[in-house]
Amino acid sequence: MGGGVDAATYLVRCPRRDVVVKLKSDGLEAEARALRAWQRYTTRVPEVLGLGAVPSVGERPTKYLMLAALKNDEGRIVEPAAEYLDRSPASARELGRAVAAELHRLHQAVDETGFGNFADSPGSERTYSSWSGYLEDFFALHADLVRQLGIGEDRLQATLAFIRACPFVAEGRFLHGDVSVRNVGIFHDQPMTVGLFDPNPVSGDPSWDIAPMVNNVAYNELHQRREDVPSEVLGRDRELLEGFWESYPGDVAQESLLTAQLVQALLQAEHRQARLRNGQADTVEVEITDEFIRAAVDRVAP
Repeated sequence: MGGGVDAATYLVRCPRRDVVVKLKSDGLEAEARALRAWQRYTTRVPEVLGLGAVPSVGERPTKYLMLAALKNDEGRIVEPAAEYLDRSPASARELGRAVAAELHRLHQAVDETGFGNFADSPGSERTYSSWSGYLEDFFALHADLVRQLGIGEDRLQATLAFIRACPFVAEGRFLHGDVSVRNVGIFHDQPMTVGLFDPNPVSGDPSWDIAPMVNNVAYNELHQRREDVPSEVLGRDRELLEGFWESYPGDVAQESLLTAQLVQALLQAEHRQARLRNGQADTVEVEITDEFIRAAVDRVAP
């Protein structure tokens, strides 16, 4: 799970085909494995062209992953959905429908080895027999953060029990792990057709990939109520989410989604607190995430 440092990523223009080269010390083998698994279900993920290690005298060698650049039928590199929405915000609902259809295709890929991080991702040294076990461990590791929000031990234990009882999928699915408009490419806008790229893959329950869209709306609603200032992106994100729910064909249990929202909020809180310490975020961002976590715990352990 966890975010970590993004890979150094380069677009290389070549005579025969344009390629993307990613450099990082971990996570690239996992990305390659997930991309190959998804290619059974969709052509709109990057093709893996090469994977290896850069010669190095350091203790942790830098790995490389070479991918075919995603292009549309006209031969142009796909436009990121974030840029597309900047110039066409009214298309958010239609984009949400397209993301739902494509994400569901990715979620058909089953990882028969178990749940959790895999290949060379941090934390892959342990494989779990259930997604609830994976999330329960993660929540327990962040128990001190939860206690700092004034949540007592009895409700903390009740939250762990709620996670254990959630109806997650019986077999792990290869999840994208970082679904946002930054990592969606527009292949066509009539009809809307998209692909997903730059994953932070994990083997788990599809609710994990849906939670970020739900949380984005919730965070923006909290921010708008708190600051009493209209949010520039709240309407767009609401439309994106509405479109997604109109088209996602899979069943997602509300308990599973709520658990994913809570655990991802803990990740977000950790990230925002680090940014605050480095002077890269304001206290409002941190307080909004903390408020969201308290409200989520109220729902799972009233």
